[in-house]
This record gives sequence, C-alpha cells and structure tokens, in this order.
Amino acid sequence: MDSGAGGGTSRGLKVFISSVFMLSLVGCGGLGLLPHESKASSTSFQSYEQVQAAYTDVQPGATRLTELPKLGFDTATTPNVEILSYLGVIERFMPRNTMSYDRLAPQVQACIQAQDRCSAFVFHPQHVETRRTGNLFLDVLGFERRTVDSGWSAEVVLLMQDGRVAYKLMSGRPHIEDTHDEISPLGPLQDIGNSVTRTASRIL
Repeated sequence: MDSGAGGGTSRGLKVFISSVFMLSLVGCGGLGLLPHESKASSTSFQSYEQVQAAYTDVQPGATRLTELPKLGFDTATTPNVEILSYLGVIERFMPRNTMSYDRLAPQVQACIQAQDRCSAFVFHPQHVETRRTGNLFLDVLGFERRTVDSGWSAEVVLLMQDGRVAYKLMSGRPHIEDTHDEISPLGPLQDIGNSVTRTASRIL
C-alpha cells in the first residue's frame, strides 16, 4: 500500500515537473498560445500612408460633401464618425476658452459665424494589434504579463460649411509600439491578497 501511494506521488510529481519544464521551454512568444487581439476600424484605409494620401486630396474650399466617400471619408458607412454642430466646433477649437477666437484660422472663424451652416466630421481610422508576449509559464500563473500594442491610428477633422470642406486637420500615430508590463510578485496569490485587503477595509 505504501509502495503504491509512493509510486502515485512520484508519478504526480514527475507530471508536474514535466509540465513546468514544458511551459518554461515555451518561453518568449508562447508558441502563439498567448492572447492576441486586433482592433481595426471598418474603413477603406489599410495604412497610415493611405490616410495621409486621401487627406492630401481633400481641398478646402473645393471638395464637396458628396465627393468625400470617393476619398474614403464616407460619413454614412464609416463607423464611429463624430458629427459636430457649430457649438461642437467651438468646443473643439476653443476648449474651455483656452484659445481666443481671434487666434483661430480665418476659415474656422467664418464657419463658426455661419452657425447652422457650419459642422464638422471627425474620423478615427486605425489598426492596432494587441498581443501578449513573454514567458507563457509566468503569464499563466500571473507573475508577469507583458502586452505589446502595435499598428497605427489617425484622426481627421473636416470642417464643413455650405456643403464644402472649409478647413481640415490631421493628427495621429504612424507607428504605434507600446509595451505594458504588469508584474505581480505573488503570482496567483496577488489577487487573493488584494481581495482580502479590500474586504478588510470595507469591514473596518
């Protein structure tokens, strides 16, 4: 009986050690086993350079609202497009009165003065992939989780007056490469300790 129990314990220990060893061998990248997420806006743009090219083709004072879909800025089908009234335009270009009206571009001033004939479209094309990297063993047990965001994002603001683009702005990040490290020295015990601390604080 003792011999059988000892053999079972020995086999269990071997399985555990083998599992730890295999997970350790996986190391960086985790052979694709770590979580991966892709965040992309439904847009015709496949790269930041394409957004820039389309933005260059928009001509203030000449490009009509009906021409924007051909350039990739379709207000009817592109998701998450912000539509601003002239009051929203004021808030965007003069947030909390941090900028005086007379310092705005003449086209912006003219649009605001037009009131109901003034509006703006704000597009947010992007493609960002989020993936976890590092040691699978440390990640699964919660000791260290490293997340890498890569891709690109842009923001295009088109100020509209009387059915034409009156002014345009573009900003963004052509090459996103952000790394986030979350280290928990206690591993799976970290969450337990945090839960106990929160519970004790509520009781006290």
